[in-house]
Amino acid sequence: MKWRIIISGKKSPSENMAIDEAIFLGNIEETSPPTIRFYDWNPPTASFGYNQKIKKELDLDLLEKKGYAFIKRPTGGRLVLHKDEITYAVIAPAQERLKGSITDSYSEISKPLALGLQNLGVNVEFEKAKLSSFSQKQPFNPCFTSSSRYELKYKNKKIVGSAQYRKNNCILQHGSILLNHNQSEVAYLLPNISKEQREKLSNYLSKKTACINHVSDKKYSFKNAVFIIINAFKQCWNDDLFKEDSLNDTELIRIKELNRKFSSKKWNFNS
Repeated sequence: MKWRIIISGKKSPSENMAIDEAIFLGNIEETSPPTIRFYDWNPPTASFGYNQKIKKELDLDLLEKKGYAFIKRPTGGRLVLHKDEITYAVIAPAQERLKGSITDSYSEISKPLALGLQNLGVNVEFEKAKLSSFSQKQPFNPCFTSSSRYELKYKNKKIVGSAQYRKNNCILQHGSILLNHNQSEVAYLLPNISKEQREKLSNYLSKKTACINHVSDKKYSFKNAVFIIINAFKQCWNDDLFKEDSLNDTELIRIKELNRKFSSKKWNFNS
């Protein structure tokens, strides 16, 4: 497979989701190449899964006081705080090395991510257990409180959280690679819980999540860490071809329309 690499840097939440969806729709229509994109968020953003209801997941007043944004993702999964991190998106047809089930593609994408983290000085392990349906339905269960099979952990602490969406035999998988912050701050964004519950959850998230620059012997910038992860994809998927490139004209036109969609109340509140 021939891959386009895009490094976007910091974007607004609606623009980030618009870019991913424009590339995904382009893959369905065969007007966009298979793409691996790396980006961050400005301002820090709480994202929640497609099937979640925002008012059950976030205290919007607390979020506003911090100057943070929010966005509903087109993928599933649970609440994530994106703050000074590396977000990746793998967008491609479910064929060649990504053929098979969701679990198969999760496993395949996790391999270069694991190698990249190891090259950053973080020796990770694959989560072997499945996340039970009971665990997924528990209240106050942000993404980083539990791991699904083939997600990556460092000393039993989650360092990458991912979610996948499929349509017309194409894949959009994106995930959060924690760079400078763990997820403990999420506890102070949730609605309808006591101070004691917040502190307890915050402590739990501190124990169960890790970020690259807290556990590696070296400190990495977004740019340097992404460079190392890209090289890991090239090394791990060595039968594929990779080229750093930009968005095409069709995608750029579509992104303007999708940006309005993802910034709308209809999208974010109609869960």
